[in-house]
Amino acid sequence: MFVAACSSAPQKTAPSGRYPDDGELPKGDQGVKRKVGTPYKVAGVWYHPKEDPGYDEVGIASWYGQDFHGKKTANGEYFNMNALTAAHKTLPLPTFVKVTNLDNNRSIILRVNDRGPFVPGRIIDISRRGAQLLGFDKQGTTRVRVQAVDEHGKPEKSSPRPQSVSTETIVTESLSDALPQAPVASTNDPVVISNETHYIQIGAYSQRANAEQQAERLLKFGHRALVEQTRNSNGTFWRVRVGPFVERLIAQQRLDRIVADGFYEARILSESVK
Repeated sequence: MFVAACSSAPQKTAPSGRYPDDGELPKGDQGVKRKVGTPYKVAGVWYHPKEDPGYDEVGIASWYGQDFHGKKTANGEYFNMNALTAAHKTLPLPTFVKVTNLDNNRSIILRVNDRGPFVPGRIIDISRRGAQLLGFDKQGTTRVRVQAVDEHGKPEKSSPRPQSVSTETIVTESLSDALPQAPVASTNDPVVISNETHYIQIGAYSQRANAEQQAERLLKFGHRALVEQTRNSNGTFWRVRVGPFVERLIAQQRLDRIVADGFYEARILSESVK
C-alpha cells in the first residue's frame, strides 16, 4: 500500500513514507530522503548523529510495538511493529544493521528509521517482529551485538572498527530547573508489577494556559495528557503528564515515542501506590 504525499502545504504531523508490509525488511527510499540529522537534546543529554559505516557495538536491546503501531518514525516513515525496523540514537536514517542476540546467537537484518531508546544503557530499540525473530519478545530486553551493514547484510567497510561495548558518548547540561528523575532499574532485571505507578512528565508550568497548550500539542501526536495543579516551596505549578503506567517498561516505550515527537524534556517519574 502506497500513500501519496499531499500536494498542498505539508502537514507536520502526517507521515510521508510508505507503510511497510508485515515481515518486510523495508528497502529503497520508502518515500523519504536519507538524513544524518543534527545534534539534539533529550532530558538534558545531547546526542550527535553521524555517518558511522564501521559501527559495531555490544549492549542492551529493547523492543516496541502496539502503542506506536501506525505512527510516524523520526524520518517520516510509518512504524509497523510487524516489519523489520529499529530505532537508534545516532546512526543515519535509514541505516541497515545486523543484530545478533548474544543469548541464543540468532541474527537478523533491520532498517533503522527511528530515534531511541532514550533509556540509559540501551543501544537499540527493535520492532516487535524483530524481537520475536531474535527470541526476546517475552523478556523485554536482551544483550546484542549491532553492526552497520548494507541491505544485503554485508559490512559497509572491509575493515570495520573493533567491536566495542556501549559507553555512550554524551554531553550533559546542568539545569537548575530540571525535574527529578526516578532511577532506572537494571536492564537485566525481569519486568515485574511493583507497588509503584509511573508517569511521563512533559513539564511543569507557572501558567495554566501554557500547560493546557502543551497538552493540546501532545494530543495532536496521539498522546492524551493530564494537566494537574501542584504546589511546592516555590509556588503553584501546573504539570503536564501522560499515564499512569503500571509497568515501567511500557512507560519507557511511550517515553521514546513522545521524545521522537519533539518533546525532548519529557522524563519518567515514579510514585508509590498508596
